[in-house]
Amino acid sequence: MSPAESPPSSGVTVGERTVGAALAHARDTLQGAGSPSARLDAEVLVAWSMERERSWLLAHLDDQLPAEAATVLSSLVTRRAMGEPVAYIRGFKEWYGLRIATDDRALIPRPETELLVDAAVADIAERMVSDDEPIEVREVGTGSGAVSVALARRFRAALTLGRLRLVASDVSADALELAADNLAAHGLAHLVTLAVADLLDPVASLPQADVVVANLPYVRSAEVATGHGSLAWEPALALDGGADGLDLVRRLLSRFPDRLAGHGSALLEIGADQAEPVVAEVAGLPGTWSAVTTRDLAGHERIIRLARDR
Repeated sequence: MSPAESPPSSGVTVGERTVGAALAHARDTLQGAGSPSARLDAEVLVAWSMERERSWLLAHLDDQLPAEAATVLSSLVTRRAMGEPVAYIRGFKEWYGLRIATDDRALIPRPETELLVDAAVADIAERMVSDDEPIEVREVGTGSGAVSVALARRFRAALTLGRLRLVASDVSADALELAADNLAAHGLAHLVTLAVADLLDPVASLPQADVVVANLPYVRSAEVATGHGSLAWEPALALDGGADGLDLVRRLLSRFPDRLAGHGSALLEIGADQAEPVVAEVAGLPGTWSAVTTRDLAGHERIIRLARDR
């Protein structure tokens, strides 16, 4: 359902006397609106309307729902019934143990992207053990800055000492403002350089990257056009990867021969069926490359690590 469409005719007024009754009403309304996670959404929104944690909610189902909370909840449920993502409604996403501010300037962080952080952390940590030289890391397409926040938090000491340099870039200046807010909220703004950049091009004055981390748009244009679920609300610029979803990935790969250091590596998040065509693209690059994939919980090859031999 698109943002412009009306909420379901069943209505979303929530003014029941107890928390449990309000929860049931919200759940039923969201189920009727087609939410794939109606129960969870209802719990989160009821708790949010009462300024409580979700864990508190489930232990107080017989408590009365205050009138002011009922009014807030009615609005929240209406917005969710119209398709607005919960992360945009609350203004943040709990992700990788962090609270990441979210709005329509950038993609909402996904669980799969936690795998990208894990892969990047492992790669960077291994380099720190085996090499005394400063490590140049680039996060391309940072969006909300979630990945850079997670990496800067993990490698705070190395960044402070200059053992590691992290540059996060995005083509969207609006997204970078959100990334700056998230870095500042976690006390990391001074450790990460932000740059408006088209992939790796405008940061050519920097040394070659030892590690590139990227979660670029990889959704097919036709799927973005359907506006299904959160796709109707999130910025198309952060989603649309072209006809097969790989336009931006191909462009990034083409920069690697010049912008990735010898023995450099790249960690990319990709679509569930894109590992094979990405490996084929890499095979056409100058030099010798290796590719290793990591599967997500659904068994899809979601993260690909490309390593360049000098």
